[in-house]
Amino acid sequence: MKKFLVNWVVLAVLAVWSLCPAQAQNADIGYSKAPIFSTKEKIVFSLKTDFADLWKHRAPANTEVPESIKDFKAPGRLSWTDSTGQHDIPVVVQLRGNTSQSELQCPFPKMTLNFEKDQATDERVSKGTLFDGLKTIGIGTHCGGKPGSSTRFHRVWGGLSPHREALIYKVQAYLSIPGYQALPTNFSYVDSKTGKGPVEPQPSGFAVNQPMPGFFLEDIKTFVKQADGKEIRSADANLKDSDKPYIFTNVADAPKDAKAAGSTIDPIDPKAILRIILFQALVGNYDWQLRISPADTSNSSGLWNIKVVEADGKWIVFPYDYDLAGWVKAENFSPQLLQSADVHFFKTSDISQVVTEFKSKRQGIEALVDGLATEDKNGARSIKEQIGSFFDSLERRFH
Repeated sequence: MKKFLVNWVVLAVLAVWSLCPAQAQNADIGYSKAPIFSTKEKIVFSLKTDFADLWKHRAPANTEVPESIKDFKAPGRLSWTDSTGQHDIPVVVQLRGNTSQSELQCPFPKMTLNFEKDQATDERVSKGTLFDGLKTIGIGTHCGGKPGSSTRFHRVWGGLSPHREALIYKVQAYLSIPGYQALPTNFSYVDSKTGKGPVEPQPSGFAVNQPMPGFFLEDIKTFVKQADGKEIRSADANLKDSDKPYIFTNVADAPKDAKAAGSTIDPIDPKAILRIILFQALVGNYDWQLRISPADTSNSSGLWNIKVVEADGKWIVFPYDYDLAGWVKAENFSPQLLQSADVHFFKTSDISQVVTEFKSKRQGIEALVDGLATEDKNGARSIKEQIGSFFDSLERRFH
């Protein structure tokens, strides 16, 4: 997996940006108004589909996906009861993820639900429900029902990971970093062929016959639509879709990259990048990559678990995908903050502002974690310890 590395060249480039006028990114840009992301109701959603057939169409990791797998969609139904009554709507189900689609990593992989239009009314089936206005939505699943974790990447099984990961998205929003909305919830799954809970393939073999934790996640299609923008991809991406603009080379050259594609954008605010760096250190996530300058010679791709969206004359940069973060895995990593020899390359006022922002929000972050403690005491305790380690390091480094 890729890991982010801040070097002195990167910091020098950021220092140059700080001399350029740039507006801060709006943290709520791209946010859907769909009621699902604001509901306070405790709901167990039921998803019915042919899971055995769906799981036969897992995409191989880090390689070109055959069309027969990429285009595979399984019909299904999503049902639930809320304060407005009972609901049962048709959905189209697809798998998503990269390495997580492997049976060894997530026997029960992540999914995307598609809400199509009713042929009789020409209205989307989600209209008038909690999913009103949405064409698609992601589901972050429990990955594997059997207690323990996967081989190699040690993804957490047993139903512990989804609500921990959803919490990270909540903290991301609280820290004014753009990104996807998430709603932690619970799901019952029914196999349409057997009428029973699906049985996960080995090495799990878990029969999913009771509600499992999960979360709904806004996706890039919704974000781009709400932002009235377009997704920008890395020019050196290994796998490409021909209809997407692959023009990103590095953050420093963003205006030049955009100009080459016929757009004019502001320089990216270095404080936005600082927030991302500190946020990833806070949650213990190192499965990401963002090339900041042309001299950044990392052998990883320019963008990994980072999205760039062009909207309103800006390139909005934001992280996503935290299933390998320390908060999720309950592993206390040593926070990787900026090195002491590098700090002088930043504009002092930028560092001071972002560090002060984080310190001022510690109590609010911990309050969000307290919400997890009611169902996951061990996870919440581990996260609180990691928060303490992060802020201790922050205090020592930027006292």
